[in-house]
Amino acid sequence: MENLQFAASVLPQIRHQANSVGEELLTYLIDMAYLEALERARSIQRDNNETEFSSSQRIRPD
Repeated sequence: MENLQFAASVLPQIRHQANSVGEELLTYLIDMAYLEALERARSIQRDNNETEFSSSQRIRPD
C-alpha cells in the first residue's frame, strides 16, 4: 500500500517532465501507471474497510 501511495505521489512530476519534452507515448504510459496505482490503493483500502466492518458486525455468542 505504501509503495502504491508513493508511486502515485511521484508519477505526476515524472509525467510533467516527459510531457514537457514531447514524449507523448511515455506520458500516456505514466498516466496509466498513475491511474493504476490510485485504483489499486483505493481497492486495498476499500477491502480493509470492509474487513473491519464485517468483523465489528459479528454477532457475539452470549
